[in-house]
Amino acid sequence: MRLTLHVTGWAMFRCMLLGTLSSFSLVACSVHAPSRPLAAPAESKSPQPVRCSLRVIVAFSQEFSTSPDSAFLKDVERTARVGLSYIRSVTPALHVFTLTASDAGDPSCERALARLRAEPRVRSADIDARRQIQG
Repeated sequence: MRLTLHVTGWAMFRCMLLGTLSSFSLVACSVHAPSRPLAAPAESKSPQPVRCSLRVIVAFSQEFSTSPDSAFLKDVERTARVGLSYIRSVTPALHVFTLTASDAGDPSCERALARLRAEPRVRSADIDARRQIQG
């Protein structure tokens, strides 16, 4: 018995397109691999302090509402005893930072975030998280 397969031109085109798109998506996923290791090396010579890290959205008080300069940020960091790494601005008054601190026993950065919020030049500091519409 002989089995024949009849493939139309459109079906062949879809198969070739699907194969091409699949190979592009694999290449795109492999290009964005992290360039640094995700975990610290196991053999560390000195114990590292416990660090917390958190993405926050910060709004500064009215007189500091323009894009913050490095001297201003260094002073806020010193006063709040935190590290702030600028990521991007959401609006002219809202800025996204990575907040870091070396607080032992505070891996979730709650105390560091409270210190940042208590800084007089900071109007608000909120955790940057995905929001969902409540229905």
